[in-house]
Amino acid sequence: MRIFEDVPFDGRFVVSNPGPQWTDVVANENRTFGDMIVLDHIAEDDITANTIKTLEFYKWLVDGDVKYEFISKMDTDLWLNARGFWDRFLSPRLSVDAATGVPKSTVQKTVIGELYYSPTWDLVFPHGAMYTVTWDMVQLLAQLQGKHHVVTGEDMAIATLMLKGRERANFVNFKGIEKFDYDDDDTQHDGTAWARKETHPDAIQHAIAGGDTIAVHQLKDENLWFKVADCFDEKGIRPAPQTSQPEPESQKPMSVRWHDFWFWMGISDRYDTRFERIPDLLWTIEDGHWICDGIWDLGESKTGFTVE
Repeated sequence: MRIFEDVPFDGRFVVSNPGPQWTDVVANENRTFGDMIVLDHIAEDDITANTIKTLEFYKWLVDGDVKYEFISKMDTDLWLNARGFWDRFLSPRLSVDAATGVPKSTVQKTVIGELYYSPTWDLVFPHGAMYTVTWDMVQLLAQLQGKHHVVTGEDMAIATLMLKGRERANFVNFKGIEKFDYDDDDTQHDGTAWARKETHPDAIQHAIAGGDTIAVHQLKDENLWFKVADCFDEKGIRPAPQTSQPEPESQKPMSVRWHDFWFWMGISDRYDTRFERIPDLLWTIEDGHWICDGIWDLGESKTGFTVE
C-alpha cells in the first residue's frame, strides 16, 4: 500500500507451505518485494487458513528476533486506511522511549477490533476481517495454543483460548462506521463508493460514509477494491462530496428499497449494528468496567469506542 508509505508499519502476506509447484514463485516474490512470510510447517488449504494459521503466525513471531508493539491481522479483501488507523488508534497508545527513540506501547493485553457475537457458539470474539493485538497478547495466545491446541474458527479461537486460560484482555471496539462490509448497492450510484444520503453508517454493511472509515471488508471484486481506494489519499480518507438531496426512490436498487421498507416497519434487523446483537446477559460490571462474555474489558464505556 504505497499510498501510506509514510506510516510506520511492515505489511506482509502470510502463507502456509504452498507446495513444490509454487516454491519458485514465492521465492521470486520475496526476492523482488520481501513481503511474504512462509509458514512451511503447515499446509496451505482453506481449513488451515481458517483455523490455526493466525496462531501459528503468532508462534513464528514469538520465536523470531523482531518484536512489534502492535500486530494486525487482516483479510486480503480488506482495505485499510492505514493513516487513519495509525493516527486515531495506534499513535495515542504509543510513547517514544527517551533512551532509544523507539516507540513503545503504553497499553498491555489489548485487542483493537470489532466485537462479534456468534449465536451458534454463544461466544463473543474480535471479528476476523481485521483485529490488532499488543505484543504481550501475541505471546499469551501462542503460549495458550501450545497448551490447549484449539482447532476452530481463527477469530473464535482467540476467545476460546482466553476462556480456557481464564484470561482477560482490554478491548478497543470499532464502530460500524469505522469497520464494515462494503455494500455497493448503498452508494449514490454515481460511479463512486460514497454512501447515499439515507445510509445507515453504523450498520454491518454500507458504503463509504464519511471521515471515520478505517477498514472496509468484502472487496474481493477488483473493481470494488479500486472504487473504494479512490476515496483515499496519503492523508487518509478524502472529504466526502456534498449531496444536496436524497436519491429518488425509483433510482434505488430494489434490494435497498426492500430493506429500507422492512427496517422502517420495525421488522428487519438489516441495519442493526454488530454491537447491538450482543445479548444483554453477556455483560457484567466489575470495578466500574464493562466486561463482555467474561473475557473482554471495555473500560468505563460499555461500547469500548474510541472517543475523539
